Amino acid sequence: RWAADEPVLLALAAAAGIRDEIAPDEPTATDDTVLTVLAAVHDAVMELEAVRRRRAIEDAAFANVWRGA
Repeated sequence: RWAADEPVLLALAAAAGIRDEIAPDEPTATDDTVLTVLAAVHDAVMELEAVRRRRAIEDAAFANVWRGA
């Protein structure tokens, strides 16, 4: 499926950061169920990124407290 450039797999890989964004000339998924899953994956990836940023900010704040900044 990876070698066949299956649209769903390409979109999931792009959402997970495994592969670059889908090029305009590549096929895209149009099935509503597939689009729902891809939207959920995208939302989960965005939430994960937000949690990572929040933790980085909290860790930096904690380090500042210990340094006395």
